[in-house]
Amino acid sequence: MDNQINTYEISIKRCDDNYLKFKLNLDKSLTIIDALDEIRVNLDPSITYRHSCHHGSCGTCACIINGKERLACMTFLSDFEDCNITIEPLNSFKIISDLVVDISSMINKMEGSSYLRESELHKDSIKPYGIITYNRFENCIECGSCVSACPVKSNFIGPAPLASINRELNKTHDEESIKKLKGKAFKKDGVDACDKHYLCSKVCPTKVYPAKHINDLRKLKEK
Repeated sequence: MDNQINTYEISIKRCDDNYLKFKLNLDKSLTIIDALDEIRVNLDPSITYRHSCHHGSCGTCACIINGKERLACMTFLSDFEDCNITIEPLNSFKIISDLVVDISSMINKMEGSSYLRESELHKDSIKPYGIITYNRFENCIECGSCVSACPVKSNFIGPAPLASINRELNKTHDEESIKKLKGKAFKKDGVDACDKHYLCSKVCPTKVYPAKHINDLRKLKEK
């Protein structure tokens, strides 16, 4: 059996732009959140980070790990052949403390979006009395990874809000709502500001593929 214990050198970027470095012997089956917990409990209780669900549903633990936006709770130490791991806060957001950022700038642009949609699963199944359709939560967990990865840093509403607009356009039949959503999407800071880097889709942990939604909006504008 392979040895499960490796020595990891973990660097954490603090809010003063300095890096704290730790050397730990850890089981490679652990996640980045597990490693952060180990550091906070046993080495440095001052480091700050967010976590909640521990299974990729809440998005609160999103950060940049070895240069890529990831969910810390779903990123395993075994994902890295090199045992040197650097953890940094998301880009494009105000840093509150260490790995904790304020994503309200993104959330405020997504106001009015609904979290439920008709499920694409079990469409032909017999539904219980009183149930017309099965609903499910949207895939987007509002982690901010797509906004962080996007190279367009100014005069752009952002990939997550645009994806949200497109989802709402696919749900509503209200002409006034459609007009309002299109108006938001087709402003100068909307689809036209997207430079088509597609990094937003590459880092999305739940496969929302924001770039696809932006392309759908672009096609809608061209009609």
